[in-house]
Amino acid sequence: MVIDRIEEQERYYPLHPDMEIAFAFLAEAADLEPGRYELENGLFASIHEGETTQINELNLEAHKKYIDLQYCLSGGERMGWAHIQELNPVSEDEERDLYMYSGKSTALSIRPGMFYIMFPSDGHKAGAHNEFPKHYRKVVVKIPVIE
Repeated sequence: MVIDRIEEQERYYPLHPDMEIAFAFLAEAADLEPGRYELENGLFASIHEGETTQINELNLEAHKKYIDLQYCLSGGERMGWAHIQELNPVSEDEERDLYMYSGKSTALSIRPGMFYIMFPSDGHKAGAHNEFPKHYRKVVVKIPVIE
């Protein structure tokens, strides 16, 4: 897992050959409508907007085929993280690349201008809150894993 501010994005370009493409989309995303956007080289992005969910009501998710780059445009969220080796499998949907887990996680506050990168070993809860719901707007870019 990586968590940082958008001003530091260039240091993460070497993590994946298409990381720069993913970050370039973030720069264009602020005024886009919620929905899915196809990018080059098999990347795609989604703009999400809504209210956060109580963090204890969410399971953690992970993905085997994609790296998640999530960027907070406005509002904010709590994000839970744990390594999948420390979690209990709940369900898997190979077609949707969605693997759900239960277990304890560490929660972090994500504010506008912050991003996080989740790799296949990173279980994560996104769009969450501890005490009170909060409105958020974010971008999620899916970057294919190189095998």
